[in-house]
Amino acid sequence: MSLIAKVSAMAVNNMTASSAICPFPGMRPYRQSEELLFEGRDQESTRTSELWRTRTLTVLHGAPGTGKSSLLHSGVMPRMQRLGAHVLPVGRVAGGPPFPEASVPSQNPLARTLLRSWAPERPLPPLGIGQFLRQIQHRSKPVFACIDHIEDMYLGDRGDERRELLHALASAQHIHLLLCVRDDRLNALRAEIEQLIPDIALFELTGLSPHAAVEAIRDPVRDTTDRNVSPNVAEALVEDLTTVRIVDQAGRVRSERRLSTVHPWHLQAVCAHMWQAWPKHERSLTETQHVAANDALQEALRSAIQEVATGFGYDPIRLCSWLTTTFVSPFGAAQMLTEGLAETAGMPNSLMRALVNRSVLQVRVTDGARVYTVGSDRLLEPLGQLGQRAGAIVPTNMLPTDRLYAAVDALVDGDQVRAERHVRQAAAATQDMRTQIGAHTILGNIFYARGDLSKAQDAYQRVLVLLETQQDKAAVGVMLAAIGRISLARGDVAAAQGQLRAAAARLPVDTSIKIELARALAQAGQHMAALSILRTVMTVAEDDEARILYNRIMGEVSDRSS
Repeated sequence: MSLIAKVSAMAVNNMTASSAICPFPGMRPYRQSEELLFEGRDQESTRTSELWRTRTLTVLHGAPGTGKSSLLHSGVMPRMQRLGAHVLPVGRVAGGPPFPEASVPSQNPLARTLLRSWAPERPLPPLGIGQFLRQIQHRSKPVFACIDHIEDMYLGDRGDERRELLHALASAQHIHLLLCVRDDRLNALRAEIEQLIPDIALFELTGLSPHAAVEAIRDPVRDTTDRNVSPNVAEALVEDLTTVRIVDQAGRVRSERRLSTVHPWHLQAVCAHMWQAWPKHERSLTETQHVAANDALQEALRSAIQEVATGFGYDPIRLCSWLTTTFVSPFGAAQMLTEGLAETAGMPNSLMRALVNRSVLQVRVTDGARVYTVGSDRLLEPLGQLGQRAGAIVPTNMLPTDRLYAAVDALVDGDQVRAERHVRQAAAATQDMRTQIGAHTILGNIFYARGDLSKAQDAYQRVLVLLETQQDKAAVGVMLAAIGRISLARGDVAAAQGQLRAAAARLPVDTSIKIELARALAQAGQHMAALSILRTVMTVAEDDEARILYNRIMGEVSDRSS
């Protein structure tokens, strides 16, 4: 997904019949507000919704770029909401907007991110999966919860956290789960989740049928603008996209075959290219203005490679040439590379994953080994052509906001060095308040993860000053909670009490801050005050953090009195 695309929203709800409005999302997934533009997936949306409603667990899987996120956001979610189902927002286990991780240090980071995405209206995430799901359950209505990109929980050394999260999800009552996962992580997910939830339905999302692809080209233009694409043009584009030609370095066609489906990422590339090339004075796109799929795919590949290279500090010419020679043989056929050998070739696995995320590459599991290959055979010819003119690819300047997203992506990969480089460059490039807040929040998180509490506190303190000028009580409360918890960890109990009291005053209904304040009071020897606070927030649940802390303090008081 393009970093720029992540921060540029299309105002679909305000659409008029104007030819200036682009009816295609570009090279990113469709959003829920873009249901009107999402065409060609009615059957898949209906089937996924049916499985989600009737089964305990549904796993939607497919190769990179097949449109799982688009189907979820623009196909399945609107259908479920029209049926009156109690549907949580789409969840993620990694990434998300910058947030001071020290504000909720006791939580499993995967669960913390998931709860933040499920409860975006809350300044601090709920305390636990089980507790949160119990609170939102209706007696007569099941809860429908989905998690997109669940393969992110397999990055890095997260085995214990992953198993804890899956167990918490499996233990929840009256919950229908929908998990979206890439094919290369499907077997690993099934091996773990089938032991916990035997009632699993699998649904594979593949490419679009030729008929559906024609609809996806024509219908958004017809329904949202005053233009139209003639049937012949749409059908010619689809035929071009389903034709794989193996072309050697001399330009000779060595073989040709037809695909049965159209890859959605390729279709988006062609539609975006078509719209850009459309003459402004023309209302109808005819055969004489036909768009060549190879030109569109080359442009999409160039942009993706350029973006990845810039994000990793690589020379885009070198990266493009390496991709071409590694994954396209001199005769134009596909070549493979084992994951470990990519590191040997000087390309970190995190960079390879970035190329997979952008559908330039795909990864398969063969005999237990993870193997990279080109994203689709349909990309062999345009990638080979792009490699012959790789010298035309130049580095791009990343906007500060793009660098923040790149930093978040780096942290998902576990690459703190790359993340720190991006946030420092973002902070140095602009005085924009939001960028400064985001950059120093991420910087504080990096120091906190390293155990450098002094630097983490300094970074958070700088954010606090900026937030105070914004008069955002909730955000100030969250940052005070983070600073207070760091003070407590550093042994400065008096400072921690003051900071946590201030945080509680700004977020009076947040139980986690009161729990941490009670912890600080107990550490200062004020056991009765701590117990008094905990009595107001604890529940009867065995996994309730307030009750656990209350029982521990009561035990300490009993030991001292005996």
